[in-house]
Amino acid sequence: MPDCGADAAGGGRRAAGGRWAVGGRSMLRPYGDRRRAVIGGVRPAGRAGRGGPFARAHCDALHDPRRIGACYNTRMHYYPGALHMHTRHSDGTGTVDDLAAAARRAGLRWIIITDHDTLAAQSRAGWIDDVLVIVDHEITPDRNHFLALNVNTVVDKTLPPQQFIDAVYAAGGFGIIAHPDERVHNFAKDNYRWDNWMVDGPTKRNGRVLGIELWNAMSDWGEHLTRRNLVPLLLRPELGLSGPSPETLAWWDRLNMAGRRTFGVGGVDAHAFKRRVPWGELVIFPYQWMFRTLTNYLLLDMPLSPDARLATHQVYAALAAGRSYFVNRLTGACPQLDWTLLRNRERYVSGDTVRLADGALVAQIDVGCDAQVQLIHNGRVAARGVRLLRQTITEPGIYRAEAYRAGRNWLYANPVYVEA
Repeated sequence: MPDCGADAAGGGRRAAGGRWAVGGRSMLRPYGDRRRAVIGGVRPAGRAGRGGPFARAHCDALHDPRRIGACYNTRMHYYPGALHMHTRHSDGTGTVDDLAAAARRAGLRWIIITDHDTLAAQSRAGWIDDVLVIVDHEITPDRNHFLALNVNTVVDKTLPPQQFIDAVYAAGGFGIIAHPDERVHNFAKDNYRWDNWMVDGPTKRNGRVLGIELWNAMSDWGEHLTRRNLVPLLLRPELGLSGPSPETLAWWDRLNMAGRRTFGVGGVDAHAFKRRVPWGELVIFPYQWMFRTLTNYLLLDMPLSPDARLATHQVYAALAAGRSYFVNRLTGACPQLDWTLLRNRERYVSGDTVRLADGALVAQIDVGCDAQVQLIHNGRVAARGVRLLRQTITEPGIYRAEAYRAGRNWLYANPVYVEA
């Protein structure tokens, strides 16, 4: 049974060292049992240290993420984490260790650092304080930003978007289009929109996947910002988080319906900006606060490995396969979403492919608390419920789950693919 609890969000608070932090405070407890780590039938290559360079993981799921006929009768392992964040190696203010410590305090088990056009933090990648730190980079031309994952070298940001995507995939990586539907240029931010939505993956897809950052917390907040509402949104920043745009969700659905496998994520875009003020130093949206906003939960068959290389492989494979969902924890936690298609004793989860010809299916969504739940079929609402929804599946297509709390966007789960 999933559990669902609200994270309290407050106003400005004083931090250590006389600094003041703008951003709410969460009461969420650390997730799960941090000591359990087993690799079924595989002996770790070695004990992971607190960083240091290691070989990039090879991920079969990047080439063919489909899991046809998968059947889950054993316990799934849920791992909360965050992606899209910056250290002092680009325009953030924290060290890698600062981010890892903030992630642990926020109850996360993994993070993906994506500094702008640099892999300088890679020497600290690995397990740090029981948090898996993965270091990748964000390709950042003036517009059209792209999170390049699982590549060893920095990709040239002067290339056109299609060419730098192709370069990422040619190097054995994959990636995520960042904040694609930005529209506002204001006194606090530029517009980093993804200009050409026909550029939606490598030129030769051949079954390879792409990710879309459906919801970017920092981008969303900045899009709402005006000089009139600046102070209220600094004191209650959760009011500036409205959710993915309808256009972004529709694009995601269209790509999957066209057979162009695309997974969705939520990104924090954390920087922990610092500003000098008459009474000291102001930290705008500390890392710990940002890490309690958009949280991605990975669904793993086995616990994360204590070996950093294998654990990184597990994270990449789960993301690429669409074995994840994300929630805005400021609105409420959902550490074990039950989003499955059921047939007798078979259970199919996000990222799986299943055939209707093999027997009738029932979709089940259980968020564990009072929330408005929706089953989406090919981009349209197929059924609605409160907390728990069960619906017989009679047509093939792309099925995914959404949920809302108090009328606010809250939870988005990656699809299950139903074939005839």
